[in-house]
Amino acid sequence: MRGMVQLTVTELQARDGALYQCLEIATSGKIEPELLGSLTLPRELDFSKGIILWGAAPIWLTSHLVQLCDSALWVGCYDLQLGSVVVVASRTRELAAAESFRLVLSRPPGPALFIGGPPNSGKSVLSYALGQGLRGANPDRRIHLHRAQWDGEGNWAIEARDRALVDSLRQQHKAGWSQRFFQHHAEAVGHIREAVDLVLVDFGGKPKSQDVMVLHRCTHYLIITSDPGALAQWHDFCQVQGGLTPVAVIHSVLEDRVEVLQTEPFLEIIAGPWMRGESARIPDALLSAVMRLLAM
Repeated sequence: MRGMVQLTVTELQARDGALYQCLEIATSGKIEPELLGSLTLPRELDFSKGIILWGAAPIWLTSHLVQLCDSALWVGCYDLQLGSVVVVASRTRELAAAESFRLVLSRPPGPALFIGGPPNSGKSVLSYALGQGLRGANPDRRIHLHRAQWDGEGNWAIEARDRALVDSLRQQHKAGWSQRFFQHHAEAVGHIREAVDLVLVDFGGKPKSQDVMVLHRCTHYLIITSDPGALAQWHDFCQVQGGLTPVAVIHSVLEDRVEVLQTEPFLEIIAGPWMRGESARIPDALLSAVMRLLAM
């Protein structure tokens, strides 16, 4: 599929009633730098006002859009994790470059799905595929995948072709977490919920007391496990300690298989494989179960 970029002008309203002009960036497929030559801004964009760039995009695309918007009163980039707009270019003394301001939107926080389970069960692959599937089925909704992995693993690790390099980088990063790590990701999930319709929280490792900070910013949970003996521990962690509502349990297997075990009170399935470097498909039952959160 050839990559595409869609630019849309929308209006954001903060809780104090202030209105902001937003240039939303939506991408599909794998986009290449060559598309910059044909990229144009929407005609309705008002350069007499400030412009907030919103959306996940490569650095080279965001940089190009900042340049195209250079004649605007000011240009800022919205940082989901900070919940703030960072001004990167300005023509007014009232708001200088490098300044930032919080943008708390006039909408209730969206649901957050905590995705947990023991190591080597396929959490990261599942999270990536689930995010892609949800966006494909709901192109008009804001769905964000937040990686709270202390080994630094993100979408780059799923998309990279050099598996040996990925494994090496993951191992080098593993010693970097601290108490601030949990606080940072808890605050980030809270900020992201203010701005999107659904956030998927991919959290790695084994349950630890510090993780409760992140749990308490989520609303629901999904467990994927290749170890049936670990299931009770994760249910206790998410439901009893975290107070979250279960959405699904996936028994991860290496073979190509989908079997629905139950649908109530939550979905329970056997599914696989969830292997790095391979395309994973999301079972229809799982996609439907998670999509119910968008109706909340």
